[in-house]
Amino acid sequence: MKLLLAPALALLATPALAQTAEQFPDRPIARAEVIAVVKRQFAAMDTNHDGAVTQAEFQTFRAHQSPAPPSGVEALAHIGGHWFERADANGDGRVTLQEAEARPLQLFDLADVNRDGVVSVAERNVAMTLMRMTGQ
Repeated sequence: MKLLLAPALALLATPALAQTAEQFPDRPIARAEVIAVVKRQFAAMDTNHDGAVTQAEFQTFRAHQSPAPPSGVEALAHIGGHWFERADANGDGRVTLQEAEARPLQLFDLADVNRDGVVSVAERNVAMTLMRMTGQ
């Protein structure tokens, strides 16, 4: 169970792995909020609006993103440097919205221990602690 929950906060940071508990909103985070953040991120990256993010679009997005993850609700929107490789599940060099949502939602679901569609502050803190303990 520890190993299943440990990676869960990687996405409550939505793809930024170096997040700390202090950077997240000090309130519960709903699954719908994660979906909305991923959709906003995806729309911002998909500059030609063709329904897929290419490596070039991702690199352009990253070049304009602050290197330090913000705090509060905006911490959910920080994209890590390995996002593209992790999101491109089929290896075709393009990330669809479905692929972009898959990892964050999987990690969210792992952290949402009681399956109520909300990661409470306590669930988040447990997942963060497990990540630190396992070095993730």
